[in-house]
Amino acid sequence: MKLKIRHIPILGLALASTFSVFAATPDLPRTEILGKEYYYHEIQKGESIYGIAKQYGWDLEELVRLNPTASSEMKKGTRLYYPTGRVTIVTDLATDQLVEPVDAEPIRHKVKKGETVYGISKQYGIPVETIYALYPNAKNGIKAGEILEFPQNDADLGTQYLYYVIKPGDTLYALAKKYQTTVEDILTANPGVSEKNFRIGETVRVKVNSNSKNVQTELVEEERLASIDTYKVKKKDTWSTISKKTGVDVNTLKEANENTRHLEKDEVINVPVMQTVQVEKEVIAEDPRELTSEGIQEIYDSIHQVDSDLRQLREVRLAVLLDEPTSKKDIDFTRGMLMALEDMKDAPYKIVFKVIDGSVSTENVTRALDNFEPNILVATADKSFPAFLADYGETNHIEVVNAFDVRNELFEDNPSMVQILPSPAFFNEQVAERIVSDYDRSQLIFVGTPDPNDAIAEIIKEKFPANKVKKVSTHNLGDYDFADNGSYLLYAYPQKRDEVKSILDVVGHIKENSAADITIVGRPSWVTLTENFRDNFNDAEVIVPARCWFDPENEDGKIFNDRYADLFGGTPVKSFPNFAVSGFDIANYFIDTTVNNGGDYNKTAYNTSKGLQTDFNLKRVSNWGGFVNPVVYLLRFRPSGYVDKITL
Repeated sequence: MKLKIRHIPILGLALASTFSVFAATPDLPRTEILGKEYYYHEIQKGESIYGIAKQYGWDLEELVRLNPTASSEMKKGTRLYYPTGRVTIVTDLATDQLVEPVDAEPIRHKVKKGETVYGISKQYGIPVETIYALYPNAKNGIKAGEILEFPQNDADLGTQYLYYVIKPGDTLYALAKKYQTTVEDILTANPGVSEKNFRIGETVRVKVNSNSKNVQTELVEEERLASIDTYKVKKKDTWSTISKKTGVDVNTLKEANENTRHLEKDEVINVPVMQTVQVEKEVIAEDPRELTSEGIQEIYDSIHQVDSDLRQLREVRLAVLLDEPTSKKDIDFTRGMLMALEDMKDAPYKIVFKVIDGSVSTENVTRALDNFEPNILVATADKSFPAFLADYGETNHIEVVNAFDVRNELFEDNPSMVQILPSPAFFNEQVAERIVSDYDRSQLIFVGTPDPNDAIAEIIKEKFPANKVKKVSTHNLGDYDFADNGSYLLYAYPQKRDEVKSILDVVGHIKENSAADITIVGRPSWVTLTENFRDNFNDAEVIVPARCWFDPENEDGKIFNDRYADLFGGTPVKSFPNFAVSGFDIANYFIDTTVNNGGDYNKTAYNTSKGLQTDFNLKRVSNWGGFVNPVVYLLRFRPSGYVDKITL
């Protein structure tokens, strides 16, 4: 480790001895010697050092110490020096660190699709109330593309993060030096950052002055001014000859006589007498790895617990934490995982699988995890995802996969969390924008009783041309005048089975007797009705938004169900999502990515994959947050019986 002396401004001094310099300011000439200002008095015949000290109110002990030669001889014309400021003879030094104020620009956040005020609050550690105070309209929601600015938290003492936007020319090392931190601390605070993706415009968080933990007190040698002598310049004297006579090097002589440009005969110059002393200094232990790309990669690997010598892990330890182990959901999910493991039985790496009962106490779950030491943890809670699991993942550097809870927001500020199903806000906005983009030239008709909780409908209504929006009740839909050459988008509010059936029947009849181009957009809950109304959906070419989709009617779906029946008897539970297929897809994706990323989460983000039910395309929400899987679908049912799975 390289040691670098840290120059810390001193707020306070613990003094062994202090004294007043003078009672009144003497009317004496002054000179600067080695960066300090001194009075000087030219001795007159008959003067004593005691009398001079008394005359000016100077401390006799300090005066003698500083002028040992002059005070003993007291020759006329000899100079006596004394500091102009408060003098301190330091035998014990204690410093209080003065933290320089941080010139912090405001946090500037561009709202992404589906983001919420609460999520942004968690990302930056800003109270929700602060955001609402700055942006009162945010209580009614925020829109993608909107710019929000917040003042920085007080980062002066390193208790809070400073959020910094990377500028041209910035490097990890330069940023660390600028804010008195370390490259290791920056990479630790921003798990999504490496030297390779340290990009202009990205926001990173910095713990200001965090390198104080690396400060050590050590004995170092230091040159100090012991006393001051004088020398009267002789004819033909040069700095070099004076240096030889006095034993003081030329540079020190010149520095002690800054105002003397040319040496002249009989001129009196200052001759500082230096001494080498051992003093306690605060030093910062610098990490030499920060200076090279290879070294920074080594720091990165140590933080992420990556073995750079291994291209693939040799062993994957997969733990699944079942929310309700005896429920149909958890039984089927586990069976789906077992089917994936069966497919990997000949893999060139070892897979160790453990099922943990998540219904027991936090202490028991933690103990089971500690004993097993997984490198992947999957949990099946579909609401109130356990926050302690997120903390466990961050502490132990493992990915924690949230399989079902769509309302969980722990991923906003926890780098280990992986959110598989998109949040309602993101899902609704993605679906609405795509529908408006594809059908803005059609006549939009809202069918049925408006539902204020239908966020997709509200966004579509807001974005659609107002002159193309109509409303009609389910009962009167059949009486609406659909022009043969017209294009119509029907957004259906109903969710009850009989109302949905009524709309499908009416539209089917209209299509048989009209050339009108009619498209129905159903609610996401319509996915659960496909078993009963699939033929109707196909005939009406219904579009249904979905977070995932498993089609038991296509070839892959039939193969999966047949395998399930062979292994476990019967068929998987009819559910949405299909629990068994969820377990199968998640096990396949995360075992494969864990093997190939060698423990480096960021490589996971570059590994996209299609599943039977869910496609994976993980993205970090921020450089310090976790992963989300932002895949959303529109399911278009075709008269042929095929279902288009349109990825948004």
